[in-house]
Amino acid sequence: MRTPVRRAISPPIVVTLTLTLTLAAPLATGGAVAPPLTPDPVTASYSILARDPLTGDYGVAAASHAPLIGMNLEFLDPDAGAVVVLGGPHLDVNEKILIAIRDELPPGRAIAVGLATDPDRENRQVLAISPQGAAAFTGKKLPKHADHKTGDDFVAAGHHLASRDVIAAMEESFAGSDGPLADRLLDALRAGRDAGGERDGEHSAALLVVGPAARFATRHRLVDLRIDYTPADAVGALIDLRARVDSVYEVVR
Repeated sequence: MRTPVRRAISPPIVVTLTLTLTLAAPLATGGAVAPPLTPDPVTASYSILARDPLTGDYGVAAASHAPLIGMNLEFLDPDAGAVVVLGGPHLDVNEKILIAIRDELPPGRAIAVGLATDPDRENRQVLAISPQGAAAFTGKKLPKHADHKTGDDFVAAGHHLASRDVIAAMEESFAGSDGPLADRLLDALRAGRDAGGERDGEHSAALLVVGPAARFATRHRLVDLRIDYTPADAVGALIDLRARVDSVYEVVR
């Protein structure tokens, strides 16, 4: 009789399945039905974008009262830098800024290039980072409180916030921490929420880290966790999701 061969499951594939099941779980639990999603003309979100100078990793954590904030966090290039644009549809702006960063323009100049022909620039908030530093832009027409802060290897920004303390709390948390980039980003996002967060609450949240050490077909992704919508606290749900994935697979950095 042949001895059965046990096939090892590739960790990244298992993690992907786990995220899908976790996010779908509320639909199968028979719990309270979430209220229907309705259009909201007020853009609102807050985010922190950072680079780990030791590993070369780039990462971002973000939260919003609108669904699907994670879909906006796709413009991180481990070989060049990263950009996040908040405030309405802005695919073209993201692409222009990231191309400018790849062309080795400093983040501040790259932002200027991306916004040069944008008629809605005053409704935008832009975060950009590269080995040359970090920069941000906050449009004058964004709902208050709108603010941004830059530091060594990070930039935090947000609008429609409970107060300016939100971004200050994120800055203090990140600047005063060390360890894995994903942990520092998530702690900073939690600090922003605890300082008041967004005025209408957080219903989606996401954490993404990319780096040269990523393996398999993950598009350089070391961490990719999302809460696409919850009627409750999305930041808390993201923290719980991170803990669950870490405890089971021990592969999320």
